[in-house]
Amino acid sequence: MKVALIALTDRGMVTAQRLSGGFPNSIRRDFFIHDKALALSKNHTGNDAQIFHKLGDIIPNLWQEYSVLVFVMATGIVVRQIASLIEGKDRDPAVLVLDEAGKFIIPLLSGHLGGANAWANQLARQSGALAVITTATDGRGLVAPDEYARRYHWQVEPIDHLPTVNRLLLEQGSLKVWTSYTLPPEYAWLNDEHYQFLSENEKVKANVIVSAFPDLNLQDDCVYLIPPVLRIGVGCRRGVSPKVVLEAVTAAVKQIGASLKAVAGIYSIDLKSDEEGLIETARFLRVPFQTFSTEELQSVIEREQLSRSKFVSEKIGVDGVCEAASLLGTQMGQLVLPKIKGQGVTVAISLENSLSWASDPEILTI
Repeated sequence: MKVALIALTDRGMVTAQRLSGGFPNSIRRDFFIHDKALALSKNHTGNDAQIFHKLGDIIPNLWQEYSVLVFVMATGIVVRQIASLIEGKDRDPAVLVLDEAGKFIIPLLSGHLGGANAWANQLARQSGALAVITTATDGRGLVAPDEYARRYHWQVEPIDHLPTVNRLLLEQGSLKVWTSYTLPPEYAWLNDEHYQFLSENEKVKANVIVSAFPDLNLQDDCVYLIPPVLRIGVGCRRGVSPKVVLEAVTAAVKQIGASLKAVAGIYSIDLKSDEEGLIETARFLRVPFQTFSTEELQSVIEREQLSRSKFVSEKIGVDGVCEAASLLGTQMGQLVLPKIKGQGVTVAISLENSLSWASDPEILTI
């Protein structure tokens, strides 16, 4: 995760630098300051900052590169700058706005899935500022399903059902949940009195379903929360285009009836560590790209008795790539889609058998 802190004035940069201490040291924090503010500064606030001349010149790149954007300036300026960049709840970065004195923190965009509300509360506790939270569920002390999705690193589908489901939570005070996985006992969600967890045969009553295999022909009062349980192994010829790789991965995921949002990573052989088609596909899906050595892959092939290719063995010295790579990407998973061939691409999919392995530890406040 990367955080960008942007200021238009020297006083604003002082505030940004002070607030940056509210982010864990493990998170990268980059500062951006207007050149005129730097020229007028008497506090040397720009020593560690990148300088910009026009705000509109840097925002599009920051939008793509950073998970959290913290603007120390007027809210109206920020709204005008980001309006054309907004894509959706599941794609946009968290956007927070502060006055230059740091008295108020406003989570402007991606309050739940992006974590803007949680970051606002975290920074407010650290600095003594007032977090101005405007989402209705938070205002009533309720935890929305998309907030639980953020805490467990899950995705939501379909996004456009969220307003209806969250409105139900507000009106009824509770939601019904059905899950195809056993949730780890340490998950706070299990003890939330505003959620009723249903038995196996009560799925049709659910407002929230936890599964990587969504049936999207559902009423608008229901959403799926998608855990990252799919590991995608990919083999490919040199120079294959990102478009071809993405199409092959998408087709494979569709073949098993899963959501593309359930993909946790793209995996291949280390000879492909610089393969742009694989790198760009992982970047588009916003998942890690990891490679393994021929020795690691061959060991899995022999242990699991996976399919073998004489052609691949002669070319790169291992009997196969995609099936073994997908299994190596799991902690304790199983192969659910053996190798399928496409246009210069082979794809296999493995499935984690436990949410303990599929999700990182629960994030409470961030």
